[in-house]
Amino acid sequence: MNSTTPLTKSDQKRLQILEAGRELFMTQGYADTSMDQVTAKSGVSKATVYNHFPSKEILFEEAVKSRSEEVFAALPQLDVEHTDPEEMLTHYFHALLSILFSEDGACMCFLLMSEGRRFPENARLIYESGFGRGLEEMAQYLSRATATGKMNVADPSWAARRLLAVVMPPLPMMCAGFEPLQPPEISDVRRAVQFFLRGIDFDRPDNR
Repeated sequence: MNSTTPLTKSDQKRLQILEAGRELFMTQGYADTSMDQVTAKSGVSKATVYNHFPSKEILFEEAVKSRSEEVFAALPQLDVEHTDPEEMLTHYFHALLSILFSEDGACMCFLLMSEGRRFPENARLIYESGFGRGLEEMAQYLSRATATGKMNVADPSWAARRLLAVVMPPLPMMCAGFEPLQPPEISDVRRAVQFFLRGIDFDRPDNR
């Protein structure tokens, strides 16, 4: 179903339930959210809630996945052909960090930290839908950039992890309140990207 297709009543109710569940999960956590609360917040009957989402586990999974799809849909496409790596990576990460530092992004970070010990499967789902997916897409971009001669990355998966480590601020410290929760300026993102690219260039065989 694309964005121009009108939603059926059933689809509308499913979306209401999904949005209610996502808001409750992010503000209260998984354990403290009940399906009764989701029913009350969504404004539909309990039977309708369970018809669309037979369990809280399924609702949580769909809530996380739907948020992940929204985030990645809002990011610039990782274009190898028409944009040089510095510009592409700078604008990509600036957009990503702007989302991560939104209220929803901060709540998701808190949810990952707070749910990890009690509900490791939920934490793994959040990781794989967000950070893990981002790593995979970045590794694919670095591989394509290497194939076209714009970069020289021997191990794209390893390099993707190093790149995110350089660009990403210390989110756990920020979510814990030890550092201000605010996105970096685009100039700071560019400096981090340049730092990474210089390291990649230094690692080229002809520079050794």
